[in-house]
Amino acid sequence: MNPISEREALDLKAVILLTLLCIAWGFNAVAMKVSNAGISPIFCAAIRSVIAVVGLVIWMRIKRIPLFPGSLIDGLIVGILFGLEFAALFSSLLYTTVSSAWILLYSTPFFHAVGAHYFLTGDRINLQKAIGLFLAFAGIVILLSKHLGVPSLTGLMGDMLALTAAMLWAATTIWIKRRLVGEVSPHHTLFYQTVFSIPILFLLSALFGETPVHHLDALILSSVLFQGIIIAFVSYLVWFSLVHDYPVSRLSSFTFLTPVFATLSGALFLHEPLTLRLTLSLVLVSIGIYVVNRK
Repeated sequence: MNPISEREALDLKAVILLTLLCIAWGFNAVAMKVSNAGISPIFCAAIRSVIAVVGLVIWMRIKRIPLFPGSLIDGLIVGILFGLEFAALFSSLLYTTVSSAWILLYSTPFFHAVGAHYFLTGDRINLQKAIGLFLAFAGIVILLSKHLGVPSLTGLMGDMLALTAAMLWAATTIWIKRRLVGEVSPHHTLFYQTVFSIPILFLLSALFGETPVHHLDALILSSVLFQGIIIAFVSYLVWFSLVHDYPVSRLSSFTFLTPVFATLSGALFLHEPLTLRLTLSLVLVSIGIYVVNRK
């Protein structure tokens, strides 16, 4: 693959878009809690991908963008990785605490950084990046450490599933950056990821013996539509547009903000308390992101 010219640092536009993405992804934690009350998790992830694919197909048809321009094998691979990632993440919540799963999922910038160091050109780990990543992850650990861990083999299995999801997220992004950037558009990157993940997620839902729908009401349906349209369609399209243009390690450092915004969303919508722990976490995450992206 030919080297692709990309910005070495994040500009103001990227910073604003990444912050908005983290806010949306943080609020998505609340939306997931709402939808889980009536729809089984892996089945809901599949429905979310279906909604995103419908939106993408309509958008791409309006723009006269072909659906399958090439790189189908690479598209299939990222779709499988995406499906397995969310199957592992949602399954982890059956065995471990949400806090443990959330911290382990957002260890993914470390895997992004390592993968970029070895498999991507011009995106190396240096001391500055390492310090920034450490500070930001420390902020997340401090935020959620009060609820960490389930002292049992069952809890360990859940933690390992969440860690696997983090690795799969990183692997998906690295594969996209290495194999699809410069070959297809961000629209196709997201289309391949979602369309090929659908059969994987439905199959895994069946294998886990999920009862797809327990209960439906307006709030649950609104939550699913939010996850499908705003998260899986709009936010992921913006994310992959950024992945096509900026270094992975710098982008991924911003994802540390997501659990912080998830906590803020919980306080706002679920009346969970705001604490000194949250303030310290915000400070460390902000400093860490600044250090990673400092020129």
